[in-house]
Amino acid sequence: MLTKILSSSSGCVLALVVAIFVLRALLAISIIPPWQYPDEPQHFELVHILAGQARFDLSERSDIDLERRILSSMSAYGWWRHYGEPEPAPLPSDFMDSELTEHIWRVETSPPVYYLLGAVGVKLAKPNSLVAEYYLLRWMALVLAVPTIICVWAGTRHLFGVSAASGVTLLLALHPQFVLMSTAVNPDVLVNLCGAVLWWQGARLLAGSSAGWSVVVMACATLIGVLTKRVAAPLVLMLVIVPVVAVWFGRAGAWRVSRSSFVVVAAGMILVGLPAVVWFGDELVRLRDYWAYLMTISWSERARDWTFFQQFTSTLFDSAWLQAGWLRYPAPPRWLLSIRVLTLVAAAGCFIALRRPGLAKWRAGLILAGILVVIQIAAVYGGVYLNGFGAQGRYLFPVIGPFMA
Repeated sequence: MLTKILSSSSGCVLALVVAIFVLRALLAISIIPPWQYPDEPQHFELVHILAGQARFDLSERSDIDLERRILSSMSAYGWWRHYGEPEPAPLPSDFMDSELTEHIWRVETSPPVYYLLGAVGVKLAKPNSLVAEYYLLRWMALVLAVPTIICVWAGTRHLFGVSAASGVTLLLALHPQFVLMSTAVNPDVLVNLCGAVLWWQGARLLAGSSAGWSVVVMACATLIGVLTKRVAAPLVLMLVIVPVVAVWFGRAGAWRVSRSSFVVVAAGMILVGLPAVVWFGDELVRLRDYWAYLMTISWSERARDWTFFQQFTSTLFDSAWLQAGWLRYPAPPRWLLSIRVLTLVAAAGCFIALRRPGLAKWRAGLILAGILVVIQIAAVYGGVYLNGFGAQGRYLFPVIGPFMA
C-alpha cells in the first residue's frame, strides 16, 4: 500500500515533505544537547540495562553506577542550567537523591515494548560510549517518526484528498514541538506511530475499504500502544469508535476476512503470545500495577482550583506547539497568540464545513477526526488534570494526524 503511494505522482510531494521533516529533525539532533527532553535519563537507563543483558530480564530496572554516569553527563551538558536551577554540589549519586525527586524517577512498572526495541537497536549497533548510545536512540526515534508522517498523509488523503493531505503533512513537518519530540529518547514516539496507524486505517475504513484487515491492523497498533505507554490508553476506545462511525455513515466496506487469513492471524498471535506470557510472566504483574493508575482517578484538591484549570489548559495547548526542553523554553508570546487564534479559526471552519452541503463529502472525515481528538483531550483531562498533575502537549500527539487535519 505505502509502496504504491510513494510511487505515484502525489508521492513526490510526500517525499518532499518527509525530506523537510528529516532535515529539521537532523538540525534538532545536531544543536540540542543531550538529556534536554522530558524524562530521557530514566528511559535511557532501562534501555541500557536491557541492552547489556544476554537474555532480557525486565525485573532489573536500576543501576546505581549507570545513574551516576548519566548524572555526570547531564552535568557536562548543562542540564541544571537549562532546567533553570543551580547545579547541586556534590552531584547526586543516583536518581533517588532528594535533589532529583521532582525531576527524575526510575522506570519501575512501565510497559516494555519501547525499551526492548531500543535495546535490540543498541545490541545491533554496539555504540562505544554512553553519549553515542544516547544519540543512537535519538536516531531510532526519528526512524519511527518518518512512518508516522507517511501514515498521517495516507489517512488524510483517503478522507480529504491529496491536496489536503499534502497541506496537513507539510504543517506537521514544520510543527516545532512534534519535530523536537520526534528526536527524543522517549516512548512517546512509538505511541505516536501507533496513533497514526489507527488514523490511517480508520480513514481507509471510512473511505469504504475492506473492513476486516483495517480492524486487524488497528487492533495490533492499539495493542503495541498500550504495551508502550499509558498515554496510548485512549486508543482502546478509538478502536471501538472508528468502526461504529464507519457503520453509521454506511462506509464500512466488506467486513469479511477470509477463513485462511483469520487462521493465519490467530495462529500468529498464539505463537507469539504464549511464549511472551511465559517469558515475561512477571511483567504481567508490573503491567497490572501500571494500569491500576487508571482505576484510581480522583478529583484532587488542586484540580478544584480555577486558576489551576486555566494554567493547565494554557500549558497543554502551548506546549503542544512549542515549549522546548523540559518545558523551560516557551515560544514568544505573540507567536503563541497567533497559533491560538489560527486554531480557533480552524475549529470554527470545521463546524461551518459540517453544515455546508457542498462539503458533505468531507463530513464523515471531519466527524471522525473530531471524535478522535476529543477522546484524547478528554483522557488527558481525566487522567492528568483531575489527579492534579501538570500538562504536557505531547500527550496529544497520538492524535496528531486528525488534530492537524
